[in-house]
Amino acid sequence: MTVMVAVGIIMLIFAVYWLVFGGLATARRLPGNKYFGLRIPDVRKSKEAWDGSHVVAGPVWILAGVSFLFGALVAFRASGWMWLIPVATVLIAIVAISVGSNLGARAAHLYTLKDQEENGGCSSEGGCSCGSGGCGSSAEAPQVDMDALRNAVKNVDGV
Repeated sequence: MTVMVAVGIIMLIFAVYWLVFGGLATARRLPGNKYFGLRIPDVRKSKEAWDGSHVVAGPVWILAGVSFLFGALVAFRASGWMWLIPVATVLIAIVAISVGSNLGARAAHLYTLKDQEENGGCSSEGGCSCGSGGCGSSAEAPQVDMDALRNAVKNVDGV
């Protein structure tokens, strides 16, 4: 009897956490912080990336909360084989949390790519993906002497 109540209360705590957290994320009300939310560099690059990625993840996290809630309600009355229902709901919630986080991380990466595209290959924070020439570099690419390259290959092959 006490095990049922303890498991039910723990699952209710998780349900409330994920329902509130997912609701705040979906409503764009989740404040940027280092403790809660997606903790990857792409999410923290801008307010737009933070809000956008959490809007994508939030509904799936709400699903995790609903799953925990259903499992908690069953856990208060579970006996025998009925314990498989709370176990299944915990597994469903874990998968939902993982999928939501993955979708949010992918959305944050898309915000980073959009930011780089708008800034000519550079992010607004100064990071470039343009190579050693830098963004907008007017330096020409080095020319390759194809004859010298062919001769070098012939000497290596012994032809």
